[in-house]
Amino acid sequence: MLRFPSFPWEFQASLVAALVLAGVAVPSTAVAHGRFPGANGIVFDPTNLDHAVVRTTFGLYDNETVSAGPAQGWRFICSSAAGFDSNKEDPSLTFAGERLLVATFGGLLVGSPDRCNYEPSAVVGERYVVGLAALPRFDAPAKGSPILALSSNGKGLDSFEVKLFESTDEGVSFHELPTPFTPDFLALSVVASPKAGDPLAWGTLYVSGRDGTEAGGYHAVVFRSDDGGVTWKRNVVQGLDGILTLPYLQGVSPLDGQTVYVAATLDAPPTRKQSNLVSHDGGATFSAYFSADELLPGFATSPDGSSIAFGGEKTGLRVVGVDALEGAASGAPIQKTRVACLNWMASGLYACGNAFVDGFSVGKSTDGGKTFAPLMQLTSACGPRECTASSDVGSQCVEVWAKEAKELVAPASCTEVPPTEEPNETGGCDCSTGSASHGRGPKLAWAGWLGALGLGFVLRRRR
Repeated sequence: MLRFPSFPWEFQASLVAALVLAGVAVPSTAVAHGRFPGANGIVFDPTNLDHAVVRTTFGLYDNETVSAGPAQGWRFICSSAAGFDSNKEDPSLTFAGERLLVATFGGLLVGSPDRCNYEPSAVVGERYVVGLAALPRFDAPAKGSPILALSSNGKGLDSFEVKLFESTDEGVSFHELPTPFTPDFLALSVVASPKAGDPLAWGTLYVSGRDGTEAGGYHAVVFRSDDGGVTWKRNVVQGLDGILTLPYLQGVSPLDGQTVYVAATLDAPPTRKQSNLVSHDGGATFSAYFSADELLPGFATSPDGSSIAFGGEKTGLRVVGVDALEGAASGAPIQKTRVACLNWMASGLYACGNAFVDGFSVGKSTDGGKTFAPLMQLTSACGPRECTASSDVGSQCVEVWAKEAKELVAPASCTEVPPTEEPNETGGCDCSTGSASHGRGPKLAWAGWLGALGLGFVLRRRR
């Protein structure tokens, strides 16, 4: 399953890399300011489904006790410790057993089981990893699932080096899989389904991208393998120009490996459009069921495969049965959440929202998306993850969090402090998340957040 890719970054970075390597001058797009804070992804640990990691625009939030509620357990992991630049990329994430994998512009980072250290995969090297695929884990803790990492590096004009790597030991090591990709293939995304009757083995694998040349024309394509990557079939996605409108894989039905979902995206600012496509024959043919004048970063399939959820900032959230996709465009959104990510587990549907409007940075729905309860706010974290001073997190994140906590109006740490006139329930620091029902602390946090909407906040987030 694809783990919340960042559509524009993947394509733009691949093209920029190709141009740079070809000796073509590329205009500078240096980031003078940090991005406005927000959550844009959530993944769950297959060995402990009460453990989640949330990706934000300035780092990661880690919580091993998600079910305890929004006021407990969230710890910060700065992006520098996890090996990526949060001003420039939103890396794909997934768990390999207990290890968190981080797919970056500069390679694949493999986290230690305690998420305190992140080491680059020697086999993958410094390649740009555009996506990760892991088998879905909806119902029960499990170990042993294989992992795929897809890299796509520009070598020159219409020339790319695409490699697909697999780990069968929970991210400890990787090996390269044979692939049929030609040098003119630009890879964009990867997804996979489990094998029928064997949830620890690959069923159907998909890789999407573009091939061809400027002289001969381009094609949007989806490759499919039904034998774990031994053989592949190339399918052209009809109707896409392969230049500006490109195919990004969103997911596969957990019960039917031949049903695959694709986002056809056009990201050429100020024009941003997306059409959601579905294929029920393994990519041989596709049909569009929804179009929007924006990118739709949220997509998830229900654990039983009977429904899908998708959405964006303007579109809101839509939850549709797979047998009723033709009505997805005319049906009103179930929820007007400003969707920045989606993940659907047996425990519920999880969405990244706009904290100012939706009331949560990450929310959880147990009624199929009709309502959401706050799960996390960016004011939730109670300091960096507790790691030794010599670890990546321990040596790099304390100073970073001191700055972020001040800007977010969040606790600097969870160290107990003397009780005030209105102590919180635990007697320690107030790690609450902004719900008005939680007392005085959250109200002050929201006041700080709302005040941060002004120019002063933007200037404070200068990097």
